[in-house]
Amino acid sequence: MEQLDALFGPSKYLAVLDLFLQNPEEFMNLREIARRLNKNPGSVTQVLPILVNRNYISITRIGTKVVAYKLNKDNKIVNLLQKLLQNLEEEAKTSRKESGSTHK
Repeated sequence: MEQLDALFGPSKYLAVLDLFLQNPEEFMNLREIARRLNKNPGSVTQVLPILVNRNYISITRIGTKVVAYKLNKDNKIVNLLQKLLQNLEEEAKTSRKESGSTHK
């Protein structure tokens, strides 16, 4: 879940974005995002409007007070990031296989 952090360095922004990229079908509220990232909800609150304004995630009202967020899979940059993460995962698997076969 921390692939973007590992690639670009630690960042709340990247951690939140990576969480949504790894869970593209899930709606999550503020508390759920903070819990999964082991972050303070206040720090996550600072990041969410940026991601919404950039159209990377969408916001949905549930009732009068609760909102949920979800990855915007129609965004071209989001699609490119998903492909990047997929390629990084495939590369990591290939590297593990190659290093495992050379140590046998």
